[in-house]
Amino acid sequence: MANRFTNLPAKVQAAILIAVVVALAAGFFFYGIPGVASSVWSLSAKKESLQKQVTRLKAENDKNEAFRQQQAEYLNRIRQLETQLETLRSIVPDEQATDEFMKMVFDVGAATGTNVRTFVPKDLVARDFYMEMPFNLRLDGTYYSLLNFFDRLAHEQRIVSVTGLSLGAPVGGGMGNYLVSASETVGANCVVTTYFNKPQAAAPPKKK
Repeated sequence: MANRFTNLPAKVQAAILIAVVVALAAGFFFYGIPGVASSVWSLSAKKESLQKQVTRLKAENDKNEAFRQQQAEYLNRIRQLETQLETLRSIVPDEQATDEFMKMVFDVGAATGTNVRTFVPKDLVARDFYMEMPFNLRLDGTYYSLLNFFDRLAHEQRIVSVTGLSLGAPVGGGMGNYLVSASETVGANCVVTTYFNKPQAAAPPKKK
């Protein structure tokens, strides 16, 4: 077969070679390209699908990150509100805490050299959102000790108001027997009032 091909004229050999090349090219075109095109399309589709998944996951991550940031802000705000609430409760407590208030007044008196001779509770007064808890006080001491007493009382954490203040001699007032020293120059009567939150009414029981 090879001898026969080589015995052919050169022009015939060239024509046969050209025909073979053309046939191979045509076969590749008709059979190779569709396979390659199919593979390219498949890879492109996979790439597009993966890109969509990446986009979706990124959107979810961004949403989760935004949620975490909002959650951190909300938790921080809650902590701030809890701190403010505790501060307000110390200023206007939920309970009367009468013993603590009395101790505070007597401690202020001892710290300023003021004698608390009378400490008598009065009736509670209900307001819209709070309760008033007044006490009749009889004090004696020096003029400056009384000034310091009321100043210290005004700067205590719990809110305190003083009304009905009247000054006079350090003797002749108060309850019980007590001695007034010669250094004391002023006696005072007043009403000291503190406050606490008004208890909320219990919800009526549901009817069966």
